[in-house]
Amino acid sequence: MKGPTADMGEPLEPYVPDPTLRAALEDFGQQCDREISVPPQTRLDRGYGGGTLFVARLTEPAPPGREPSRKVFVKVLPARSRHREVRGQQWSRATARATVGDFARQHLAEQIFPPIDLRDGRRLMFQEPTSDFQEPTDDEARVRGLDELDGDDLLAAFRAVLEAVLHEWNKVAPTAGPPTRQTTLGPYLERELRAAGAWEKIHHALSIFGFHGGAESLLIDSRPLPNPLRPVDPASPHHRQPVDFHAGFAHGDLHGGNVLVPCGADGRSYPERFSLVGVSAVDADAPLTRDVAALLLATVLRYVPGLTRDESEALIDYLVHPQRGRPGALPGPVAELVRIADEVGTAYAGPGDTATWRRQARVSLIAQALTCTTFEDLRPDRGLWCLRLAARAMQAHLDENPVGYAASAAPATAVGRWPVSPPNAVAPAVPAARTRSPGASPRQVLLWCLLAAALLALAGMALWATAALGVP
Repeated sequence: MKGPTADMGEPLEPYVPDPTLRAALEDFGQQCDREISVPPQTRLDRGYGGGTLFVARLTEPAPPGREPSRKVFVKVLPARSRHREVRGQQWSRATARATVGDFARQHLAEQIFPPIDLRDGRRLMFQEPTSDFQEPTDDEARVRGLDELDGDDLLAAFRAVLEAVLHEWNKVAPTAGPPTRQTTLGPYLERELRAAGAWEKIHHALSIFGFHGGAESLLIDSRPLPNPLRPVDPASPHHRQPVDFHAGFAHGDLHGGNVLVPCGADGRSYPERFSLVGVSAVDADAPLTRDVAALLLATVLRYVPGLTRDESEALIDYLVHPQRGRPGALPGPVAELVRIADEVGTAYAGPGDTATWRRQARVSLIAQALTCTTFEDLRPDRGLWCLRLAARAMQAHLDENPVGYAASAAPATAVGRWPVSPPNAVAPAVPAARTRSPGASPRQVLLWCLLAAALLALAGMALWATAALGVP
């Protein structure tokens, strides 16, 4: 790799002490005839999900009059990462800009090179910052993931992202309100699980916790709760329950590691200038509560390990019933996240659609909580908490929408393009010590009872015949 110029930045060492990462960056520079350097005072920030993120300078051949250097986000995903930055069609920011105006230019980063797989299983990605990232600082600019922020900085960035995603990316006329569509509960949940990459994993994930995906109910903490996965089965009485929802643009993988906030050298953050990375899962026709549920749950999960039993229960209650207000047992930062998500969402939907928005948000929360049970780095404690959340949210949904409502003549069609079908892949075998047998089916029990009765009858006839013949 060529040496950096004096005004571009510093060599990778000592700013990138990881030898595997440094070698990959140097190899990339040599193969592509580009220089990679780092601004002075660069630090490698390790986020909540285990990824590493820093800003680098990329210098490449350029025609006269064009700036040869630009800043890039260098993101390193950990091996066995739960993040899904690279999958599906690459979303073009140019296409997004033409479609949604200023939002893409201001907030959507773009993957500018194919990802590089490191020999230790990690993945290296290069993404171009949005135009606003260059302000207000230059060489001393730093970037933080939302999951690295705390206190007021976290709450301000959390609100800024949700407001921009809804009010800017999915802007609608004030008098019209967001368009409403209708589907049914089973297809809605299935589409969200598929979009999150959890559809082929969810049955296996439930079996790890000792539950059968086809069971009607789950016994969690000695309390029977409805199985939140059961409605995806067409045989479920709730499969065809109507669900009204608002649709539009969604990032599709919105968690704190994919929200980058520029910070000045003085530590001040600029949440209104955030950038979203990992945009390969962008969907132009998604339920609008997908991103809200994903970012909310990913952020509150940071706090779950530190909550007491009462606080944990209060958080589930607040997530399921945000309209009831903050429970007294819930700490301030966690409660504020739930309140902000509900406030921003219902303000976007408008007074006439508040109830529709909250029902849709709850169903999206069920799907996102189920998705989180498939993340290996959340098991067992936070994964089981997410399963409890999904089951409790499903209980509330079914209580408010009983089977009689579900039996109405609603079309059993999937949302958008997703088909309704069971997983094709067979889940990996789970060690017997970690599973709980679902038990014999009623039909098997009946067959065993009939066989036992027949054997008893034969034995009785044999005794009778023996007595009648006088055999001693």
